Amino acid sequence: MITFIKRLVWGIILNSLAIIFLGKLFNYWFNDFFFKGDYVSLIVFAIILTILNFLLKPILRFVFLPVIWLTLGIFGLIINLLILKIATIIIPDILIINSFLTWILASFFLSVVNSFLKFVK
Repeated sequence: MITFIKRLVWGIILNSLAIIFLGKLFNYWFNDFFFKGDYVSLIVFAIILTILNFLLKPILRFVFLPVIWLTLGIFGLIINLLILKIATIIIPDILIINSFLTWILASFFLSVVNSFLKFVK
């Protein structure tokens, strides 16, 4: 139980920092990744994203396991993109991403950040 709480807290922290970093980086490169809100809404969005990663992502990975195997893991990016899209639907007008390339790059970066949560003990 303590490990789960530590992973949850670290997930919220890492997702918050990743959203801030992606906002700065993608606004510099593409100018189509906008986080509109204050720090409270950032933490709420990170909580939603972390909970979706803990609860919904394993279910989606199990359901789409044959597709993930056939695509050699590339479909995992689509699952991460779906998780990010669901989080933006749950809390609308907080995170605005305008291009598909930015959606893919943001989901890739967030999946790399969330992969570090496996090492929290």
